[in-house]
Amino acid sequence: NYHVEHHMFPMVPYHALPRLHELIKHDLPEPNPSMWHAYREVWPVLIKQLQYEDYFLKRELPPTAKPYRDEFHALTVPAAAE
Repeated sequence: NYHVEHHMFPMVPYHALPRLHELIKHDLPEPNPSMWHAYREVWPVLIKQLQYEDYFLKRELPPTAKPYRDEFHALTVPAAAE
């Protein structure tokens, strides 16, 4: 549904998102197979964020992904979140 693409490139018009997806799909994490799967993944993270505000969900990128901004790839999960 091009949700990730929309957030990565918010100025791209909706009708161009399929073409954008084709250009960057090799750099994107594996999509959730369903909405329920996404909720199961995110809900524990939201609960953990009540204790640790800097806790976040880090999705693995394919090994061939080319970072658009290197500083984002240096981020690690805070020690308190482990």
